Amino acid sequence: MTTQFTLDPAAMLAEASLPVDPRAPYQQGLQRLADALRGEGRLHSRGAAAVHGGLVTALRLRAAVERLHAQVPDVGNVPLRRPIFVTGLLRTGTTLAQNLLTEHPAMRAPALWELMLPVSESGADAEDLADRAQGYVDEYYTVAPLLRSIHFLDARRPDECHRLTGNAFASMVYGMRYRVPSYDRWLDENGMLAAYRDHRRQLQAILWRRPGRNVVLKCPFHLWHLSDLVRVYPDARIVVLHRDPAVTVVSTCLLCETVRGARSDAIDRHEIGRQWSTAVATGLRRFARDRAALPPTAQLIEADYVDLVRDPIATMREICDRLGVGLDGPAETAMRRYLAAHPQYSTGAYRYRAEDYGLDPMHLARDFAALRRP
Repeated sequence: MTTQFTLDPAAMLAEASLPVDPRAPYQQGLQRLADALRGEGRLHSRGAAAVHGGLVTALRLRAAVERLHAQVPDVGNVPLRRPIFVTGLLRTGTTLAQNLLTEHPAMRAPALWELMLPVSESGADAEDLADRAQGYVDEYYTVAPLLRSIHFLDARRPDECHRLTGNAFASMVYGMRYRVPSYDRWLDENGMLAAYRDHRRQLQAILWRRPGRNVVLKCPFHLWHLSDLVRVYPDARIVVLHRDPAVTVVSTCLLCETVRGARSDAIDRHEIGRQWSTAVATGLRRFARDRAALPPTAQLIEADYVDLVRDPIATMREICDRLGVGLDGPAETAMRRYLAAHPQYSTGAYRYRAEDYGLDPMHLARDFAALRRP
């Protein structure tokens, strides 16, 4: 008999052995997301099964995090002093910047496997957990093969911390992976304060298991929600990458089309173009507003994608100096070694056109002219 995955929140909560609590912010997010997935997502049967499994896993993970905090109160005392958040519009070089910062011996960046499995109750060691996460990467590259060229994933390398806010069911990543416009509107109106509080509790669990200072996290979606981020992390050091938004919006459309194709056969390119051209404009306006209102305890460091690609070491030296860690010989050598092993950052392996997404390059240039970095 074929199992029907209805994406019903009550059923998923029961599967994760959690009670229904409509007042819980994460369950409100789950309800909105599930409603949108069922009514708008256009998932194929394999996609629905994968999404169901992913949401139940997220519920189980957040329950495990809460058990850990309850059983080991010291987890809540793990210090999170001046964490570093790398952000910027999608496709602005944030992945490269984070991976290079990770090579600095003074930095601690959680690996993808840690973000996917912030708590393990199975007794598995780090290698076992990393192997499990690598299985997810391999499966995703199989169902979305172009993703390998667009976004670098490795279970043992750092990745985006939307995986932590995703466990609170409040993340723009869901609007990237799936067609869920009503959920996108809800998230835009509701904000991410509760999700960042969950993010912090999960990060403490990660650092309790494997400590470290100068923690480096990365997610483009922070750019849209800096005001909520700094309410939870008031001493955050925020590294923002800039690139011509008329270029990033089209590259973002390609990424969205690629990841949605993993779970759906009904992809509307022009709809994706409208979604992300609007979202990019919103993100830039939000950043301009939040940038001016950052608390004095926060630090903002800005850099350009063009400079990062043209001379990554010089750009990273400037960023590291601003972060107060410098770039000495061993750190620079490690970064150069990383660049030599990952030449795709300078060559590119895919192409995209604005017209494919119903967008006009001249109109994009005109519309985003006022939103470019001065």
